[in-house]
Amino acid sequence: MPKTAGFINQIPLSILCGGLGRSWEHGSFFMTADNGKNNENDGADPDTGVAGDGVVPAIGRWIDVAMEHHRFSRFQQAAEGYWKVLEADPGNVSATYYLGMVMHRVGENEKAAELVSDALANGFGGAQDYCNLGIIYHELGRLDDAVERQKQAIALDGKFSPAFFELGNVYRALGQFEAAIEALQTAVAEKPDYYQAYNNLGLAFSDVGRLDDALGCFDKALSAKPDYADAYLNMGNALRELGRPDAAAVSFQKAIVLQPDFALAHNNLGNVLMDLDLFKAAAASYAKAIDINPDNPSTHKNLGIISLLLGDFETGWPEYSWRRLEDDMFFKVRGYKAPFWDGGDLGGKTIFVYPEQGLGDTIQFVRYLSMLHQRGARVAFDVPLPMVPLMWDLEGVDISLKSGDLLPPFDCHIPLLELPGLFGTTLDTIPAGVAYLHAGQNLVDAWGERLGPKTGFRIGLVWAGNAAHLNDHNRSIAPEMFLPLVETPGVEAFSLLVGRDGEAAQVFGDAVTDLAPHLRDFSETAAAISHMDLVISVDTAVAHLAGALGADVWTMLPFNPDWRWMLDRNDSPWYPSMRLFRQEKRNHWDGVLERVATELAQRMRNTG
Repeated sequence: MPKTAGFINQIPLSILCGGLGRSWEHGSFFMTADNGKNNENDGADPDTGVAGDGVVPAIGRWIDVAMEHHRFSRFQQAAEGYWKVLEADPGNVSATYYLGMVMHRVGENEKAAELVSDALANGFGGAQDYCNLGIIYHELGRLDDAVERQKQAIALDGKFSPAFFELGNVYRALGQFEAAIEALQTAVAEKPDYYQAYNNLGLAFSDVGRLDDALGCFDKALSAKPDYADAYLNMGNALRELGRPDAAAVSFQKAIVLQPDFALAHNNLGNVLMDLDLFKAAAASYAKAIDINPDNPSTHKNLGIISLLLGDFETGWPEYSWRRLEDDMFFKVRGYKAPFWDGGDLGGKTIFVYPEQGLGDTIQFVRYLSMLHQRGARVAFDVPLPMVPLMWDLEGVDISLKSGDLLPPFDCHIPLLELPGLFGTTLDTIPAGVAYLHAGQNLVDAWGERLGPKTGFRIGLVWAGNAAHLNDHNRSIAPEMFLPLVETPGVEAFSLLVGRDGEAAQVFGDAVTDLAPHLRDFSETAAAISHMDLVISVDTAVAHLAGALGADVWTMLPFNPDWRWMLDRNDSPWYPSMRLFRQEKRNHWDGVLERVATELAQRMRNTG
């Protein structure tokens, strides 16, 4: 999506950045006037550019013609013109510089940097030309060089705001956000209507969590340029992060009105419509974004997630598979020379399967490994370290591996979460008939001795997940909210939560036995669960584990749940022994706990 910064005689450079769905301005090249060398052509031959005495080249007209082509993006003709000059005058710094600029425009950045650097080293140009070289270095990923060139531009002209703008952009790319803020603030101080700099300053403030300051910058960008769609997009992102989804939706919609083909705005509108539980509208926004930009993996993934949430597995699995093409640290899809398995014949072949996401996902989808084995494959599986004792002898796995083990030769590979789609899984064909994980009998016996004789109806409790999880704020519950469960007559309560040492005792005292000191890995947790009458958990790996063990488990879900739990049902097609308790209002856990407490009391009356 081309963007220009609005400077006179510019050659625009356009980049749309944003793994987070943000849009930021980066760089506008400037055409400088010729530096005055070799401008005379009186008496020169029009074809050779050489004067009658055969000594003095006269090539100013050639440069003027080439620059005219350059300004109108006729890069082939411009390059031919500059080369013509250099053939007649190999040391002509103007032609060298502008040929370098053309090389950038046709994607030859290494050559561009070489030519522009040579011109500047031989006396060509000023602040704007050093700024241009800095932009090229930025494009090449030579960020330290880019910083130095912008500093040189500033040294030549301390009021040249584009150099401060570009310096801020490079600092942001380096993750030096405070330095980026300082540079961008200088850019807008020197040029108060510099709307692109206000936009990028807003993003730098967002990077450090100063979202209110970011909104102020986007407002100023829009004051300077009311039809600035990018600023509305970024404002929508900030509003969403501030928990203002309705306002965010309005901002994204304004961006779309201004720029109907703004695929990123359609995608981000879909995200906020998901937050507002307007799922069909969100799906339509993702579909529109895909119509505009069919090759964006993030939008396809988003459409896949919402389709799976709505139970449309036929659409969901292929679209969700696009995540493999994302540059996303949370989707750890690996690259190997062997091909991805495409669902074809596996007879006599070795397939290497590995997890790509969280531990709960691993628990949920290892059920598919035995299905690969049934197709005649020799299955090698990379077991996550916390799961090694539990999953080392999984049914259908021929080679169990853990982190650091030497990989065996394999014919194809696949991340674990690709298997449901490749097996054509529908709601009716989910392999969920029996428990597929089992606690080791020795551990079960050991836990029986540790827990001793039962004194009541045993419930295992988990009120929080991994705090590093992106959605943890949406799924975890304050432990005090579990007090009604703990205080239910006849209940013997145990904490299955790890990672929050001492929290159970601090909140519940002696009313809850904290098992965390003994839960060294998931095999221990599985053995402890085998002695529970009921597990009550938020959406964590423990809930998945209890379901995979076939244990009685109640899972409490936020209003907008993960796609794995779907919508509007109190059971899970993935885990027959699981019951789901959903928020009926956003962020309203009180209602969920009231229903769980009521059901638990009824269970106690029935068992009493």
